[in-house]
Amino acid sequence: MPTEVDESRDLARAFWSGKDAICPKHGVKLAATFTKTTYFDHLTFECPKGKETIIVPQRPRQVEYNRHQIEGLVVFRQQGDNILCYRCQAKLQVEAKENPVTGTTAYTFTCVRCFSFGTWEGKPEEASIVGVSELLARN
Repeated sequence: MPTEVDESRDLARAFWSGKDAICPKHGVKLAATFTKTTYFDHLTFECPKGKETIIVPQRPRQVEYNRHQIEGLVVFRQQGDNILCYRCQAKLQVEAKENPVTGTTAYTFTCVRCFSFGTWEGKPEEASIVGVSELLARN
């Protein structure tokens, strides 16, 4: 069962990628608009069937984290660090599904504020951010 954060993330993702946003309750296409204001940029989704309005805050705007950022989050999680969004410093919702046959874990990180997200799958002990710091040192 998806959480409210999961639903908001998926609605924002559909909007920004140009795909149809589907109402989680009624399964119909939502009418969507982006509203830019001084203090509260947001997406508004209106359901034609249930006559409901869903508002998703978008300050800052949702982005998909890159692979290196997500791998870093996996490393930080293993170290027991507090994991925060790279964009707005809000808490991240972490979903981890382990496959006992292959030993891999599928992670989904979602910001509870801006709904930025990212996924990573692999063996957690193989996650490394060493390569990234070496690349930065060369440049």
